[in-house]
Amino acid sequence: MPDLKVIIIEDEFFAANQLMRVVKEVGHEPVKVFHSGGAFLKEENLVYDAAIVDIQLSDNISGLDVARTLNENGKPFVFLTANNEHKILLEAAKLKPAAYISKPFKINDISVALEIIALNQIPPIKIKTSNGYEFIDPSEILFVKSDNTYVEIIMEERTIVQRKLLKEFRSELPDYFIRVHRSYIINKQRIKSENASYIFIGEHKIPKSRNFKSQL
Repeated sequence: MPDLKVIIIEDEFFAANQLMRVVKEVGHEPVKVFHSGGAFLKEENLVYDAAIVDIQLSDNISGLDVARTLNENGKPFVFLTANNEHKILLEAAKLKPAAYISKPFKINDISVALEIIALNQIPPIKIKTSNGYEFIDPSEILFVKSDNTYVEIIMEERTIVQRKLLKEFRSELPDYFIRVHRSYIINKQRIKSENASYIFIGEHKIPKSRNFKSQL
Protein backbone atom coordinates (compact mmCIF):
# COMPACT_ATOMS: atom_id res chain seq x y z
CA MET A 1 0.00 0.00 0.00
CA PRO A 2 1.62 3.33 -1.00
CA ASP A 3 2.41 5.70 1.85
CA LEU A 4 1.46 8.95 0.11
CA LYS A 5 -0.85 10.05 -2.68
CA VAL A 6 1.27 12.57 -4.58
CA ILE A 7 0.37 15.17 -7.21
CA ILE A 8 3.00 16.65 -9.53
CA ILE A 9 2.85 20.22 -10.81
CA GLU A 10 5.50 20.46 -13.50
CA ASP A 11 5.26 22.08 -16.94
CA GLU A 12 8.09 20.11 -18.54
CA PHE A 13 6.52 16.91 -19.89
CA PHE A 14 9.69 14.84 -19.72
CA ALA A 15 10.39 15.89 -16.13
CA ALA A 16 6.76 15.28 -15.12
CA ASN A 17 6.76 11.77 -16.56
CA GLN A 18 10.09 11.03 -14.92
CA LEU A 19 8.74 12.24 -11.57
CA MET A 20 5.72 9.97 -11.90
CA ARG A 21 7.99 6.98 -12.39
CA VAL A 22 10.23 7.95 -9.48
CA VAL A 23 7.33 8.54 -7.07
CA LYS A 24 5.97 5.09 -7.88
CA GLU A 25 9.42 3.50 -7.71
CA VAL A 26 10.03 4.78 -4.16
CA GLY A 27 6.73 3.36 -2.91
CA HIS A 28 4.22 6.18 -3.23
CA GLU A 29 1.25 6.74 -5.54
CA PRO A 30 1.39 9.42 -8.27
CA VAL A 31 -2.24 10.62 -8.39
CA LYS A 32 -2.16 13.22 -11.13
CA VAL A 33 0.14 15.50 -13.13
CA PHE A 34 -0.66 19.15 -13.79
CA HIS A 35 1.32 20.94 -16.48
CA SER A 36 0.37 24.41 -15.22
CA GLY A 37 -0.51 26.13 -11.98
CA GLY A 38 -3.82 27.21 -13.46
CA ALA A 39 -4.85 23.63 -14.21
CA PHE A 40 -4.16 22.67 -10.60
CA LEU A 41 -6.13 25.61 -9.16
CA LYS A 42 -9.17 24.68 -11.27
CA GLU A 43 -9.24 21.14 -9.87
CA GLU A 44 -11.99 20.33 -7.37
CA ASN A 45 -12.35 17.51 -4.83
CA LEU A 46 -8.88 16.12 -5.54
CA VAL A 47 -7.72 13.66 -2.87
CA TYR A 48 -3.97 13.72 -2.27
CA ASP A 49 -1.45 13.89 0.57
CA ALA A 50 1.45 15.87 -0.85
CA ALA A 51 2.68 17.74 -3.91
CA ILE A 52 5.89 18.15 -5.89
CA VAL A 53 5.92 21.66 -7.36
CA ASP A 54 8.24 23.32 -9.87
CA ILE A 55 8.87 26.86 -8.63
CA GLN A 56 9.07 28.26 -12.16
CA LEU A 57 5.96 27.28 -14.09
CA SER A 58 5.50 28.68 -17.57
CA ASP A 59 1.97 30.11 -17.18
CA ASN A 60 1.11 33.26 -15.22
CA ILE A 61 0.58 31.26 -12.02
CA SER A 62 3.94 30.46 -10.47
CA GLY A 63 4.95 27.60 -8.22
CA LEU A 64 4.96 30.13 -5.38
CA ASP A 65 1.26 30.86 -6.06
CA VAL A 66 0.52 27.14 -6.09
CA ALA A 67 2.39 26.70 -2.79
CA ARG A 68 0.29 29.39 -1.11
CA THR A 69 -2.84 27.45 -2.03
CA LEU A 70 -1.29 24.22 -0.78
CA ASN A 71 -0.53 25.91 2.53
CA GLU A 72 -4.11 27.15 2.80
CA ASN A 73 -5.28 23.57 2.29
CA GLY A 74 -2.82 22.14 4.78
CA LYS A 75 -0.96 20.09 2.16
CA PRO A 76 2.82 19.57 2.43
CA PHE A 77 4.92 20.04 -0.68
CA VAL A 78 8.40 19.79 -2.15
CA PHE A 79 9.84 22.53 -4.36
CA LEU A 80 11.75 21.68 -7.53
CA THR A 81 14.02 24.40 -8.83
CA ALA A 82 16.65 25.03 -11.46
CA ASN A 83 16.82 28.68 -10.34
CA ASN A 84 19.29 29.86 -7.73
CA GLU A 85 18.15 33.49 -7.76
CA HIS A 86 18.39 34.73 -4.18
CA LYS A 87 15.12 36.72 -4.21
CA ILE A 88 13.06 33.75 -5.46
CA LEU A 89 14.61 31.38 -2.93
CA LEU A 90 13.82 33.82 -0.10
CA GLU A 91 10.18 33.99 -1.21
CA ALA A 92 10.08 30.20 -1.45
CA ALA A 93 11.51 29.81 2.05
CA LYS A 94 8.65 31.86 3.51
CA LEU A 95 6.21 29.21 2.23
CA LYS A 96 7.93 26.48 4.29
CA PRO A 97 8.31 23.61 1.81
CA ALA A 98 9.19 20.21 3.23
CA ALA A 99 12.30 20.22 1.01
CA TYR A 100 14.01 21.86 -1.95
CA ILE A 101 15.26 19.66 -4.78
CA SER A 102 17.54 21.01 -7.49
CA LYS A 103 17.12 20.04 -11.12
CA PRO A 104 18.20 17.68 -12.51
CA PHE A 105 16.82 15.73 -9.54
CA LYS A 106 18.05 12.44 -8.17
CA ILE A 107 15.85 9.51 -7.15
CA ASN A 108 17.25 9.54 -3.62
CA ASP A 109 16.39 13.24 -3.20
CA ILE A 110 12.74 12.57 -4.09
CA SER A 111 12.63 9.50 -1.86
CA VAL A 112 14.03 11.30 1.19
CA ALA A 113 11.78 14.35 0.73
CA LEU A 114 8.63 12.22 0.52
CA GLU A 115 9.72 10.13 3.51
CA ILE A 116 10.04 13.33 5.57
CA ILE A 117 6.48 14.24 4.63
CA ALA A 118 5.20 10.70 5.30
CA LEU A 119 6.74 10.67 8.78
CA ASN A 120 4.91 13.89 9.61
CA GLN A 121 1.53 12.80 8.26
CA ILE A 122 -1.53 13.19 10.45
CA PRO A 123 -2.41 9.74 11.78
CA PRO A 124 -5.64 7.98 10.77
CA ILE A 125 -8.68 8.15 13.02
CA LYS A 126 -9.82 5.07 14.87
CA ILE A 127 -13.52 4.40 14.25
CA LYS A 128 -15.83 1.78 15.72
CA THR A 129 -18.04 0.06 13.14
CA SER A 130 -20.37 -2.94 13.11
CA ASN A 131 -17.38 -5.02 11.98
CA GLY A 132 -15.12 -3.84 14.79
CA TYR A 133 -12.56 -1.03 14.74
CA GLU A 134 -11.04 0.42 11.60
CA PHE A 135 -8.81 3.36 10.73
CA ILE A 136 -9.86 6.04 8.27
CA ASP A 137 -7.92 8.81 6.59
CA PRO A 138 -9.26 12.18 7.87
CA SER A 139 -9.02 13.63 4.34
CA GLU A 140 -11.75 11.21 3.22
CA ILE A 141 -14.28 12.84 5.57
CA LEU A 142 -16.50 15.45 3.90
CA PHE A 143 -18.12 16.74 7.09
CA VAL A 144 -19.34 15.67 10.51
CA LYS A 145 -22.87 16.29 11.76
CA SER A 146 -23.96 16.26 15.40
CA ASP A 147 -27.09 14.41 16.51
CA ASN A 148 -27.21 14.97 20.28
CA THR A 149 -24.76 12.44 21.77
CA TYR A 150 -23.91 10.95 18.37
CA VAL A 151 -21.98 12.20 15.36
CA GLU A 152 -22.52 11.22 11.74
CA ILE A 153 -19.25 11.03 9.82
CA ILE A 154 -20.11 11.71 6.18
CA MET A 155 -17.81 10.39 3.46
CA GLU A 156 -18.32 10.06 -0.29
CA GLU A 157 -19.36 6.41 -0.23
CA ARG A 158 -20.73 5.90 3.27
CA THR A 159 -21.77 7.39 6.61
CA ILE A 160 -20.49 6.15 9.96
CA VAL A 161 -22.27 6.90 13.23
CA GLN A 162 -20.31 7.22 16.46
CA ARG A 163 -21.46 7.77 20.03
CA LYS A 164 -19.49 10.97 20.67
CA LEU A 165 -20.07 14.65 21.19
CA LEU A 166 -19.15 16.87 18.25
CA LYS A 167 -16.66 18.81 20.40
CA GLU A 168 -15.00 15.58 21.47
CA PHE A 169 -14.68 14.31 17.89
CA ARG A 170 -13.31 17.68 16.72
CA SER A 171 -10.26 17.18 18.96
CA GLU A 172 -9.32 14.10 16.88
CA LEU A 173 -9.41 15.94 13.55
CA PRO A 174 -6.61 17.90 11.82
CA ASP A 175 -6.63 21.68 11.50
CA TYR A 176 -8.27 21.74 8.07
CA PHE A 177 -11.57 20.81 9.73
CA ILE A 178 -13.52 23.85 10.88
CA ARG A 179 -16.75 24.32 12.76
CA VAL A 180 -19.29 26.34 10.75
CA HIS A 181 -22.41 25.65 12.81
CA ARG A 182 -23.17 24.25 16.26
CA SER A 183 -24.09 20.96 14.55
CA TYR A 184 -21.49 20.82 11.76
CA ILE A 185 -17.75 20.49 11.30
CA ILE A 186 -16.55 20.53 7.69
CA ASN A 187 -13.42 19.55 5.79
CA LYS A 188 -12.53 22.90 4.21
CA GLN A 189 -10.49 21.11 1.54
CA ARG A 190 -13.75 19.69 0.16
CA ILE A 191 -15.70 22.96 -0.15
CA LYS A 192 -17.20 23.23 -3.63
CA SER A 193 -18.82 26.65 -3.21
CA GLU A 194 -20.56 28.78 -0.61
CA ASN A 195 -22.86 31.73 -0.19
CA ALA A 196 -23.93 33.86 2.77
CA SER A 197 -26.01 31.08 4.32
CA TYR A 198 -24.67 27.74 3.11
CA ILE A 199 -21.54 25.78 2.23
CA PHE A 200 -21.73 23.18 -0.54
CA ILE A 201 -19.63 20.04 -0.34
CA GLY A 202 -20.39 17.65 -3.17
CA GLU A 203 -24.17 17.32 -3.19
CA HIS A 204 -24.49 18.36 0.45
CA LYS A 205 -25.81 21.73 1.60
CA ILE A 206 -24.48 22.72 5.02
CA PRO A 207 -25.77 25.73 7.00
CA LYS A 208 -23.39 28.45 8.17
CA SER A 209 -23.76 30.18 11.49
CA ARG A 210 -22.63 33.71 12.32
CA ASN A 211 -21.41 32.42 15.68
CA PHE A 212 -18.65 30.48 13.90
CA LYS A 213 -17.92 33.00 11.14
CA SER A 214 -14.41 33.72 12.49
CA GLN A 215 -13.36 30.14 11.67
CA LEU A 216 -14.17 30.46 7.96
